[in-house]
Amino acid sequence: MSVKNVSVQETLRKRIYEYYSDHESKGKKFTVDHFETEHVPKSTTYSIIARAENDFSHQRAIGSGRIPQIMTKKGVKRLGKMFNHKSSVSQSQAARKFACSKQFVSKTLKNKTSIRFRKKKVIPNRTEVQKINARTRCGRLYAKFQKNLCIMDDESYFTLSHSTINGNRSFYSSDVAQTPADQKYRTKAKFEKKLLVWLCFSERGLSQPYFVPSGMAINQITYLNECIIKRLVPFIEEHHPDGEYIFWPDLASSHYAKTVISYLEAKKLNFVEKQDNPPNVPECRPIEDFWSILKGMVYERNWQAKTLIQLRRRIEYCMKKVDLDLIYRLSKSIPGRLNKIRMNGVIETNKNTF
Repeated sequence: MSVKNVSVQETLRKRIYEYYSDHESKGKKFTVDHFETEHVPKSTTYSIIARAENDFSHQRAIGSGRIPQIMTKKGVKRLGKMFNHKSSVSQSQAARKFACSKQFVSKTLKNKTSIRFRKKKVIPNRTEVQKINARTRCGRLYAKFQKNLCIMDDESYFTLSHSTINGNRSFYSSDVAQTPADQKYRTKAKFEKKLLVWLCFSERGLSQPYFVPSGMAINQITYLNECIIKRLVPFIEEHHPDGEYIFWPDLASSHYAKTVISYLEAKKLNFVEKQDNPPNVPECRPIEDFWSILKGMVYERNWQAKTLIQLRRRIEYCMKKVDLDLIYRLSKSIPGRLNKIRMNGVIETNKNTF
């Protein structure tokens, strides 16, 4: 039993004991009726009154109570070894092994151990070379961002409907047979239309987005003309005229194409060179968190678009509602994220968490 539950029960026993002692002349029923208003069972109150009449302390005697038959100290230890730091066992399996109910296993884990159910986090599938390079290159970037602000760009797909948002994956019902079909089923097209959105941000704000219709991709020509020239450069000129910034693209091939690099160098734009760019480290790039937040706003309450035009308008509307303090906090977290990998390596090689 948890310390919290023991404390609550001990406090209740003491209250009933002292209340009856103070009002003993009014009879037992007076005390029972008083605590019944607090939904305390009559049997509990009468039991504690009996202790007071026999001059027994209200405190529970050490070693008293029912002797455990299943979850003895050894049983609890066995149960802990079965579950701790493992994902291949279920409470139903444990219940069968201990010949008890699943609820009893759950209660024992909760009250007699510190083991709790945790949801696995999704991390990139990195090669050994990427793991080594990530630590070295994150160290280089950490040094760069001590004196300069980070400008980061990325692109993400938006579909007409988005069922992977937490609130859109489930429904409530007292009778599934009576639930409307549009609530208990989600449609999925084999080749669903989608919209690719590009943008960049820093702690000073968001750039204008670039929308790419379904079926098209951002190649090096599109990236240079539509993203760099038409959107990144104006963003830098407006928000970073002091030149104290570094542009950090991801390692997509179009981002480091010769035409793109030549333009960045000709314009004397500060950017992370390819040999310094850590591979496959989305946990260091808070723009990934921004996409999740934006999609949560776009598809709130299971919103769905009928056309790509409608979807684009919805995205633009939600982007205007984004709190700039959120962008600031996300951007300010970059040095700290880089430092964790610089010091400890990527998450799968150490015990630290992000």
